[in-house]
Amino acid sequence: MRVLPWAVTVGVCFVVTGLLTGIKYLQYANAMAMVESFPPPYSVVSAENVATTEWTPVRRLTGTVRAPQFVQIAAEATGRVIELPAAAGHIVNTGDIVLKLFDEDLKAQRDALVADLNLVKVQLERVQKLKQQSLASQDQLDTLLARGESLRAQIASTDAQLSRLTLRAPFTGRLGIYTQSVGDLIRTGDILTTLTGVSSARWIDFKIPQGVARVSPGDTVRIMSLNDELLGEATIIAVSDALTSGLRAYDVRAEIEDASLRHGELVLVEVRTRDARITFSLPGPAVRWDIEGPHVFVLRDAEPNAHVRHRAELRRISVLGDQDGRVIALGDIKEGETIAFNGAFKLSDDSLVKIAGEDRGR
Repeated sequence: MRVLPWAVTVGVCFVVTGLLTGIKYLQYANAMAMVESFPPPYSVVSAENVATTEWTPVRRLTGTVRAPQFVQIAAEATGRVIELPAAAGHIVNTGDIVLKLFDEDLKAQRDALVADLNLVKVQLERVQKLKQQSLASQDQLDTLLARGESLRAQIASTDAQLSRLTLRAPFTGRLGIYTQSVGDLIRTGDILTTLTGVSSARWIDFKIPQGVARVSPGDTVRIMSLNDELLGEATIIAVSDALTSGLRAYDVRAEIEDASLRHGELVLVEVRTRDARITFSLPGPAVRWDIEGPHVFVLRDAEPNAHVRHRAELRRISVLGDQDGRVIALGDIKEGETIAFNGAFKLSDDSLVKIAGEDRGR
């Protein structure tokens, strides 16, 4: 049996295996060194310094616009329209005729009553003269006096009916739109149009639920459109002393100078619920939420051997509201500290952070 060839073969195998193992070890060591030379993962964010602001908690309520001078013009009697002197949308002055119904029959009745009254007056004068000469009885005189009073009452009743057939503007204002035209039949209670005063003043009527806020005449409230557009500030002019039984709220009326607001329009009323307080004003993207509630990431200095300058630190806050598109909050933050906002969703507690535009080196 030849031992030497087998020994040589085994020795060669060991040498080759050792060489291959050494080469692979060197390759792995170089790869690990290259990996260690890469910087650790980090996130790039935008940041700003925390600033304080004075904030007043407000509650938004629904209000209704009222014109101080506003009336619906409705027919007081049934009749046919014979005159509409002013077109829809025109301004009429106090006392101007707005609607006139057919009244010739009543005028004829009145003329007949006036003629009868005049005849009674002539007869009464004649009877009074005859009475002085003892040629007429007291009964004749009393009959003519009663007849005269009856005719005057009938004339007054006819005048009242005639007045209901002619509607006049109670104040100077602008007419609304109406669909009736001359010749149409209009019934008692039918609404012809509206009349709105020309003053630019508008009342805002709204209700404040019990316990929400307390206001007094002279206080101001902000008026917003339904699209969150600021319309201006209104001054409270009246506050009800009694609460409504159903809603447990009290009525409030405020006044604003804005002729563009239409009678009956809905607006939003911002009412201050308590005194102003000092809070933090934060950009919206800076506030993140998890199962424990809202938080922000404060950027603190990283350790000297880190590849970027900052690490994120999670701080809990309490959100109070919003103002001008920013979040109003209180919490474990201080004025002047730097917080992340754009890109904050990528962060976690103690993660490395680079501020956009900041030099990479330390």
